[in-house]
Amino acid sequence: MRKELFSLVIGVSTTIAAAHPIDFDKIKSWTGSGPNRAALAITNDAGASDPKVYVWGYRWEDGEKPTGEDMFKAICGNTDNLVLLTQTTGQYGSTVCGIGVGDAVKILKYIYFDFEKALDYEFINFDYYNTNSFFGQKEAPGDNTPEICAAAIEKALTSGSHYIQHPLDQPAYGYPAYDYDCWDMTDEGWTYGWWTSAWYAGYWSYWTISGLATEWMYSGTGFTGRQLSDGCVDGWSFTMFDSPKVGGVGEGTAPSDNADMYVYCEPAAESAIPSVTISENEYTEEYFTPAGLRVSAGNLAPGLYIVRKGKKVEKRMIF
Repeated sequence: MRKELFSLVIGVSTTIAAAHPIDFDKIKSWTGSGPNRAALAITNDAGASDPKVYVWGYRWEDGEKPTGEDMFKAICGNTDNLVLLTQTTGQYGSTVCGIGVGDAVKILKYIYFDFEKALDYEFINFDYYNTNSFFGQKEAPGDNTPEICAAAIEKALTSGSHYIQHPLDQPAYGYPAYDYDCWDMTDEGWTYGWWTSAWYAGYWSYWTISGLATEWMYSGTGFTGRQLSDGCVDGWSFTMFDSPKVGGVGEGTAPSDNADMYVYCEPAAESAIPSVTISENEYTEEYFTPAGLRVSAGNLAPGLYIVRKGKKVEKRMIF
């Protein structure tokens, strides 16, 4: 079972799946250094019709105490083929909202927050214009929502971290938006990889392996509180529901036990490592509607747009 809408650690029955077939000696993409090793495995059979399980490796020194969150974010920043959307949801840490595999830079360029979809999404309790005191919400982003979200995507792109820190979180607003179903990717983006973000229509279930265990076990806690140990494995598997569910409660499925489905990802290409500082003038302007939809700069109707150029994001009226 997955956790409820509220960011509470709840009791779950132990769920064990088949043994994992990961061979650490076959891992090609390693992040970090040290004698201790862990693996990150991601599969998106339901969300992207991609049954393969993608694998990266992570190392750390003796005396260090990395978490599952540390590993995931570090790998995103050290590779050019993994994207993460994560949100701080409460005192127990962060939630994995969306994951993308492919060309990380291109995927980030085509991800957007669909504000209109969020406003009409019946299961979202976060109020973008008025505080929802029942859920503890203390602030509301209002009309600035698309701009705030676009800036978070841009930061993930220009910083090279390749992970989006969801800005509408519990520390800033008193209650997290839980609007992950509205962080979409345009059709053009699917040329470069896949992206799946959801909470009510589906979710990313978390599976772990530690110690002498060889079988996937459903994690009852999030990746913030997951303490890595030498030889452990973290697995993320997307499950799509038949229809959106209140509170997003549903069953998860562990990564495949078929070794033929496992893909050991390549390390970042040398050309993908930034070596030249790009000035703002070298970026082209990108236009988005207030709802976050990308539109062609050569076919703009009069109206208000969000314009992104490099790290700069602004609202602009086109007449």
